[in-house]
Amino acid sequence: MEAQLGVRGTAAGVLERRMDEILAAYEAALHSTDSSLLREKRNAEPYVAEARRILAHVISELHRGTYLPHGTDYLGDVGRPGGPRTHPVESGRAATALFDAVVVVLTDEPEPSRPGPTETAVLFSLLHRQIVARHTARSVAHIGYLLERIRSAHNDERRRIARELHDEVAGQLGTALNWFELYEVYEAEQPELARRKLDAARTTVRESLSSLRDVMTGLRHRIDTASLHTALTRDLDGMGDRGAEVRVSVTGDETWLPAGAAEELFLIVREAQRNAVRHARASLITVEVHVAPGEARAAIEDDGVGFDPATTAPRGHSGMLSMRERAELLGGSVTVESQPGCGARILVFLPLEGENGGEPA
Repeated sequence: MEAQLGVRGTAAGVLERRMDEILAAYEAALHSTDSSLLREKRNAEPYVAEARRILAHVISELHRGTYLPHGTDYLGDVGRPGGPRTHPVESGRAATALFDAVVVVLTDEPEPSRPGPTETAVLFSLLHRQIVARHTARSVAHIGYLLERIRSAHNDERRRIARELHDEVAGQLGTALNWFELYEVYEAEQPELARRKLDAARTTVRESLSSLRDVMTGLRHRIDTASLHTALTRDLDGMGDRGAEVRVSVTGDETWLPAGAAEELFLIVREAQRNAVRHARASLITVEVHVAPGEARAAIEDDGVGFDPATTAPRGHSGMLSMRERAELLGGSVTVESQPGCGARILVFLPLEGENGGEPA
């Protein structure tokens, strides 16, 4: 028993003595990952703090000689407002990086102070359980957050449609009905005035039909048979005089895009395209989309006024959150590169999997 306690103390001692080294390696791994979210210091810091708590819990269990089946009592702020909240893909990458950092340090430990095989297995089991518990909690919280955002977006869309139908279509039809009623009043005694009322009613009905078509067009995001280039160009044409030259380029085979991914990619790029046209005050806007087996990428760039993406989204850029969430639902990302006075660049990445998307890149 004393020998077993001594072995456990060795593993705990290694983690205590080299914790800062492990965390430094872990943070470096986060910054070097291909995830645009984890590369940012402000996003990586909560993960580093969480890793410190995980290691402290593992050390405590090694000292006590206990082997808890789950670490859910030590989850802290995971999944709570203000805690780390990223897509499960980023969370999984962070979990792998932490496990690798501990493995590297332990294998680098000199032989005399290196934990034995049994204790190493216990250490890795404790570490694995802690990481999986936190990763699962964060993934569940993230999925719940996205589902709530989707529900909220659906409610907002229903309210918008109801408002447009009430203000535009219903209002115009009500006016037309008044013209028809006046036509009946004047038909017998003032036929010329009655004719003008009838003409006004017809015109108003036509206007209401036009308004109804506009609402329906907004619901019909893109025609299934249309190419992505056609859909984006048609959206630009519908915006009228833009005040800037807009160049749209789509390359690659769009048959690699699964139907759901094609729709989401269109909505993300369209939002970025509209923001640039309406709010950038740019002279040139370029929209480039490339579809390849396993991935789709887009870049929307303008030479306009720019903004600071680290601060609250400026007026006209409220769609940024929606763009990011649409990409995250598909395991992708949206990166914003901009600064005041220097234009903006929006980068979109979507991994493509499944029958049409081929193998992930």
